[in-house]
Amino acid sequence: MIGVIGLSYKSASVGIRERLALDGAEARVLTERLLANEYFREVVVLSTCNRTEIYFAAEGICTNGAFKVMSTVLMELTGIEEDIRTALFQRYHKEAVQHLFRVVSGLDSMILGEYQIVSQVKAAYAEAEQQKTVGRVFHRLFNKALECSKLVRIRAPFNQGAYSVSYAAVEKCSEQFPNLVDRHILVIGAGDTGELVLKNFVKKGCKNIAVTNRTHDKAVELAAAYGGRVLPFDDLMQGVHDAEIIVTSVAAKEPLLNATKIRPHLNGHERIVMIDLGVPRNIDVDVAEVPAVNLLNVDDLKEVIAVNTERKQEYVSVAEAVVEEKVEEFTQWLNEQNLAPAIQNIDKAISRLYQRELETYRSSFSEEEFEQVQKFNRYISKKIKNKLVKQLKEVTDNGRRTEYIGVINLFFEEQKK
Repeated sequence: MIGVIGLSYKSASVGIRERLALDGAEARVLTERLLANEYFREVVVLSTCNRTEIYFAAEGICTNGAFKVMSTVLMELTGIEEDIRTALFQRYHKEAVQHLFRVVSGLDSMILGEYQIVSQVKAAYAEAEQQKTVGRVFHRLFNKALECSKLVRIRAPFNQGAYSVSYAAVEKCSEQFPNLVDRHILVIGAGDTGELVLKNFVKKGCKNIAVTNRTHDKAVELAAAYGGRVLPFDDLMQGVHDAEIIVTSVAAKEPLLNATKIRPHLNGHERIVMIDLGVPRNIDVDVAEVPAVNLLNVDDLKEVIAVNTERKQEYVSVAEAVVEEKVEEFTQWLNEQNLAPAIQNIDKAISRLYQRELETYRSSFSEEEFEQVQKFNRYISKKIKNKLVKQLKEVTDNGRRTEYIGVINLFFEEQKK
């Protein structure tokens, strides 16, 4: 069974998503706990600002059992005492495969066709490879998903326009400041999201941009690439003092900024826009109570996103067709893998039977007669095997109904003495 359990911007608010956001260490602990369970075989954890999703391959457990185990481990790991199961979605079998392919193709993103999700899925898969938590099935699954994503972006050019949350954040700033190019801007965070924010501000013609990051060298590299200036992280509050626009995208469990911290450092700007792209949030909600400050988070960008999505609807059917095509290719491969052990067991069982009977009666034939009997046995064996395999495919719907495959294996597996 292949499954995915998690939550996204569609099923949960940022307040819930940030509580279930997993950093690298937490993702590894979650994976270890799941693989310690006898039923789970492969695991990949995807955690971004808009979703936390756990993909898994399991055997010998029903969907209800998998959901119970997964949700329990999640709540224990994150320390959430209340039941969060209602916020989680679950997909299994072909629906889980389809979900992954739609996610990596940008069809399930807040911004339709968003490209940043591709690097995030690649990173999650690479981490799982490094931790050796993926095997033959997930190697095939994730490579096929990335192949699907590439083909979608060739056939459906979603990336014409706002194709990331970072772009939407800059567009929101344009709404707030008609003379955006003259504003003093502070970008906190030099990861992928921070780079996209900076890139989109530069495209708008903005020049008064400061970049700060805990790792100073990354801030230096990013600022140099886009003509910004570097602000040492220790001087963060000086940057807050100067800025009219502040955009944050830092991986942190606790807010970097709150009302108490920023109040003494504001310099009287008529309007200050603070956009928090972090999940968990980088800016405490109490900042919204500070006069002149307009605080926004990723969920507040939906209006910009909705306009952009409407323009891109013409590509959706094209992209969905690609997804269905690639899902079918993977499903067919998976079904063949499901059938392979049963077919091998049938072949071995028939061979064992004929070999045993031949040995019993070998002394009754001359060498020439025995060769003819062997030849006839191979012919009959092949006919019987082909007949059984044909019936196996019909009964199991070409490997889709795995419960029947287990029964077939019980019939034909060699009995251990």
